[in-house]
Amino acid sequence: MRAGAPPTGPAHGRTDDPRVDSRPVSHLLRRLTALTALPAAMLLVLLLAAPVFADASLVEASPDDTAVLETPPAVVTLRFNQGVDAAKSSFRLIGPDGEVGTGKPARDGGKVMTLGDLALGPGDYTVKWTVGSQDGHLVRGTLAFTVLEPTPAPATSAPSELPTPTAPDVAEASAAPATALATPSIAPAPTAATEASSADVATDGTPAASASGIDVLIPIVVGLLLVGGIGMVVLRRGRRA
Repeated sequence: MRAGAPPTGPAHGRTDDPRVDSRPVSHLLRRLTALTALPAAMLLVLLLAAPVFADASLVEASPDDTAVLETPPAVVTLRFNQGVDAAKSSFRLIGPDGEVGTGKPARDGGKVMTLGDLALGPGDYTVKWTVGSQDGHLVRGTLAFTVLEPTPAPATSAPSELPTPTAPDVAEASAAPATALATPSIAPAPTAATEASSADVATDGTPAASASGIDVLIPIVVGLLLVGGIGMVVLRRGRRA
């Protein structure tokens, strides 16, 4: 060793070999990577497997839950987030008068259950469903809807039933206004000749005695009465004498 040269070696905690300084750091990094990679991989596996092992859940219903309908539905449909076990999955539709029918999936592993050809009346309806999930668990649920009474049609006025006018009725109806609208004629004041002519006609339509005949009969009757009276006076005087 030369005089004045700085001491080197492990005794002074210093080395010129780079492999000695980097070896502990790389070893630590590898251990940290291994420790963090395992939990990350396990978390990823759990996230990917979660949908497979999750229970089935209802994602859509027609009619909707608590729906109020003016027109009754012809089909009830339930849709789930995953395929269901057809042997363990169904739903019952219950109405005001009892159970209406049962809906089922079209195939094993299908996500939809339906019940069609319905003719529902007004009232409250309940859907009780049960599905078998892919993990074997049974899931149940309930929803309800209401069908309203049909809106009554607006009332229309019935046509009045009037008899068909016949030909004589039409003639009378057409003649009546003319008679009603005719200008009333003013009768002239009765004269002596008119009174005499009216007296000549009896109430039964036969002509009565004329005024000249009455005038002739009155003096004759008066004369006969006078003659008779005078004759009776003369006879009484003759008897007294």
